[in-house]
Amino acid sequence: MARQSPTIREFMPKYYRISDPNDVRDLGEQMAAWELADNPKRFDWAAQPEAPSADAVWQNGAWSVPPVPTYTAAEWVDAQGFAGNRSTTMLYLKLKLDAAQKTSPKLAAVQSWLDGMIVAGVTAPDERQSAWPVAPYSFEAASQEALAVLAG
Repeated sequence: MARQSPTIREFMPKYYRISDPNDVRDLGEQMAAWELADNPKRFDWAAQPEAPSADAVWQNGAWSVPPVPTYTAAEWVDAQGFAGNRSTTMLYLKLKLDAAQKTSPKLAAVQSWLDGMIVAGVTAPDERQSAWPVAPYSFEAASQEALAVLAG
């Protein structure tokens, strides 16, 4: 279904009450009527400026943009579900598969990702980013496939 062209209402600013900046309302037509009638209520409200970004939040009369979280390589590995002994478990499963001359595509993809993250963590341990590569599979998916291959 095609989107209809925007109405004038979509281009009108919202207004916030000066005495309570968290009270935001769509007063476009009301404000126009107050202007025409020279109603003093119009001075109780101010036009809300355009949001600087889609994730901005209106609070106390101003837009605030939440900071983008950043992680070190080690923190990112943990955040992806490979904290504690899980990366060691991946290595152990890989060694077991190698010894059995078998392969697990999911485990291989995760191991490759882990290798890259380990290199990043060793070469720049304090570097913080918000865009590290995402693990190709979860710990559970990779380990379950590897165990199934070993059992089969």
